[in-house]
Amino acid sequence: MLSRRRRKTASGGSTTRIAVDANTVLSGLFFRGNERQLLLQSLVGKIVLVFAEDVVDEVYAVIQETFRNHRELLSALEFLEAVFGAGELLARREYRSEIDAWRHRIRDPKDAPLAAAALVARVDGLVTGDKDLLDLERVGTIPVWRTRRVLDLLSDKQ
Repeated sequence: MLSRRRRKTASGGSTTRIAVDANTVLSGLFFRGNERQLLLQSLVGKIVLVFAEDVVDEVYAVIQETFRNHRELLSALEFLEAVFGAGELLARREYRSEIDAWRHRIRDPKDAPLAAAALVARVDGLVTGDKDLLDLERVGTIPVWRTRRVLDLLSDKQ
Protein backbone atom coordinates (compact mmCIF):
# COMPACT_ATOMS: atom_id res chain seq x y z
CA MET A 1 0.00 0.00 0.00
CA LEU A 2 1.20 3.52 -0.76
CA SER A 3 1.64 5.63 2.31
CA ARG A 4 0.96 9.33 2.15
CA ARG A 5 3.61 11.38 3.90
CA ARG A 6 6.33 13.99 3.80
CA ARG A 7 5.58 16.60 1.14
CA LYS A 8 2.64 18.81 2.03
CA THR A 9 0.25 19.89 -0.69
CA ALA A 10 -1.48 23.25 -0.89
CA SER A 11 -4.58 21.70 0.65
CA GLY A 12 -2.61 20.49 3.67
CA GLY A 13 -2.46 16.81 2.63
CA SER A 14 0.70 15.00 1.71
CA THR A 15 1.94 13.27 -1.40
CA THR A 16 3.49 9.87 -1.95
CA ARG A 17 7.16 10.01 -2.92
CA ILE A 18 8.49 7.49 -5.42
CA ALA A 19 12.07 6.96 -6.59
CA VAL A 20 12.32 6.03 -10.28
CA ASP A 21 15.06 4.60 -12.43
CA ALA A 22 16.34 6.09 -15.67
CA ASN A 23 14.61 3.56 -17.92
CA THR A 24 11.23 4.40 -16.40
CA VAL A 25 11.81 8.10 -17.13
CA LEU A 26 13.07 7.43 -20.66
CA SER A 27 10.15 5.13 -21.46
CA GLY A 28 7.73 7.77 -20.25
CA LEU A 29 9.36 10.44 -22.38
CA PHE A 30 9.57 8.60 -25.67
CA PHE A 31 6.78 6.01 -25.57
CA ARG A 32 3.13 5.98 -24.62
CA GLY A 33 2.20 3.58 -21.86
CA ASN A 34 2.32 3.11 -18.11
CA GLU A 35 5.56 5.03 -17.66
CA ARG A 36 4.10 8.05 -19.49
CA GLN A 37 1.06 7.87 -17.19
CA LEU A 38 3.33 7.80 -14.14
CA LEU A 39 5.16 10.93 -15.29
CA LEU A 40 1.84 12.65 -15.98
CA GLN A 41 0.59 11.73 -12.49
CA SER A 42 3.60 13.57 -11.09
CA LEU A 43 2.76 16.69 -13.09
CA VAL A 44 -0.74 16.84 -11.61
CA GLY A 45 0.55 16.31 -8.07
CA LYS A 46 -0.74 12.78 -7.46
CA ILE A 47 2.79 11.65 -6.61
CA VAL A 48 6.22 13.20 -6.23
CA LEU A 49 8.98 11.53 -8.21
CA VAL A 50 12.37 11.51 -6.52
CA PHE A 51 15.37 11.54 -8.83
CA ALA A 52 18.84 10.49 -7.73
CA GLU A 53 21.48 12.66 -9.38
CA ASP A 54 22.90 9.48 -10.96
CA VAL A 55 19.51 8.78 -12.55
CA VAL A 56 19.33 12.30 -14.00
CA ASP A 57 22.84 11.93 -15.43
CA GLU A 58 21.93 8.57 -16.96
CA VAL A 59 18.74 9.97 -18.51
CA TYR A 60 20.65 12.75 -20.25
CA ALA A 61 23.45 10.37 -21.35
CA VAL A 62 20.96 7.94 -22.92
CA ILE A 63 19.08 10.76 -24.63
CA GLN A 64 22.37 12.02 -26.09
CA GLU A 65 23.45 8.54 -27.19
CA THR A 66 20.19 6.94 -28.28
CA PHE A 67 17.51 9.57 -28.84
CA ARG A 68 19.45 12.59 -30.16
CA ASN A 69 17.83 12.23 -33.61
CA HIS A 70 14.40 11.18 -32.37
CA ARG A 71 11.61 13.05 -34.15
CA GLU A 72 10.02 14.03 -30.82
CA LEU A 73 13.25 15.01 -29.05
CA LEU A 74 12.32 18.67 -28.45
CA SER A 75 8.91 17.89 -26.99
CA ALA A 76 10.44 15.08 -24.90
CA LEU A 77 13.04 17.48 -23.48
CA GLU A 78 10.32 20.02 -22.62
CA PHE A 79 8.33 17.26 -20.93
CA LEU A 80 11.46 16.12 -19.07
CA GLU A 81 12.08 19.64 -17.80
CA ALA A 82 8.52 19.77 -16.44
CA VAL A 83 8.82 16.33 -14.83
CA PHE A 84 12.15 17.15 -13.19
CA GLY A 85 10.73 20.49 -12.07
CA ALA A 86 7.75 18.80 -10.40
CA GLY A 87 9.93 16.23 -8.64
CA GLU A 88 12.70 16.19 -6.09
CA LEU A 89 16.38 15.91 -6.97
CA LEU A 90 18.58 14.10 -4.49
CA ALA A 91 22.19 15.24 -4.80
CA ARG A 92 24.83 12.53 -5.03
CA ARG A 93 26.56 13.89 -1.93
CA GLU A 94 23.44 12.93 0.07
CA TYR A 95 23.66 9.21 -0.73
CA ARG A 96 27.28 8.69 -1.85
CA SER A 97 28.29 7.06 1.45
CA GLU A 98 25.65 4.31 1.00
CA ILE A 99 26.52 3.29 -2.57
CA ASP A 100 29.36 0.88 -1.78
CA ALA A 101 27.23 -1.10 0.65
CA TRP A 102 24.59 -1.58 -2.05
CA ARG A 103 27.13 -2.59 -4.70
CA HIS A 104 27.70 -5.76 -2.66
CA ARG A 105 23.98 -6.50 -2.18
CA ILE A 106 22.79 -6.10 -5.78
CA ARG A 107 23.78 -8.26 -8.74
CA ASP A 108 24.27 -5.24 -11.03
CA PRO A 109 26.44 -2.63 -9.28
CA LYS A 110 25.04 0.06 -11.61
CA ASP A 111 21.79 -0.18 -9.61
CA ALA A 112 23.53 0.67 -6.32
CA PRO A 113 23.17 4.49 -6.56
CA LEU A 114 19.40 4.20 -7.07
CA ALA A 115 19.02 1.84 -4.10
CA ALA A 116 21.21 4.06 -1.91
CA ALA A 117 19.34 7.21 -2.92
CA ALA A 118 15.92 5.62 -2.31
CA LEU A 119 16.94 4.66 1.22
CA VAL A 120 18.48 8.02 2.07
CA ALA A 121 15.47 9.90 0.67
CA ARG A 122 13.12 7.63 2.65
CA VAL A 123 10.75 7.31 -0.30
CA ASP A 124 7.51 5.35 -0.15
CA GLY A 125 8.48 3.08 -3.06
CA LEU A 126 10.91 2.51 -5.89
CA VAL A 127 9.62 2.05 -9.45
CA THR A 128 11.60 0.07 -11.98
CA GLY A 129 11.34 -2.50 -14.70
CA ASP A 130 14.79 -3.85 -13.82
CA LYS A 131 14.52 -7.58 -13.06
CA ASP A 132 17.38 -7.56 -10.56
CA LEU A 133 15.74 -4.84 -8.47
CA LEU A 134 12.27 -6.35 -8.84
CA ASP A 135 13.61 -9.70 -7.62
CA LEU A 136 14.76 -8.00 -4.41
CA GLU A 137 11.13 -6.95 -3.73
CA ARG A 138 12.46 -4.42 -1.19
CA VAL A 139 15.41 -2.12 -0.84
CA GLY A 140 15.72 -2.06 2.91
CA THR A 141 12.15 -1.35 3.96
CA ILE A 142 11.19 0.28 0.65
CA PRO A 143 9.02 -1.79 -1.69
CA VAL A 144 10.15 -2.19 -5.30
CA TRP A 145 7.31 -2.02 -7.82
CA ARG A 146 6.59 -2.07 -11.51
CA THR A 147 4.97 1.07 -12.88
CA ARG A 148 1.60 -0.66 -13.36
CA ARG A 149 1.45 -1.50 -9.64
CA VAL A 150 1.91 2.13 -8.64
CA LEU A 151 -0.74 3.28 -11.10
CA ASP A 152 -3.14 0.67 -9.70
CA LEU A 153 -2.43 1.82 -6.13
CA LEU A 154 -3.01 5.44 -7.14
CA SER A 155 -6.35 4.60 -8.78
CA ASP A 156 -7.40 2.69 -5.65
CA LYS A 157 -6.88 5.88 -3.59
CA GLN A 158 -9.30 7.95 -5.67
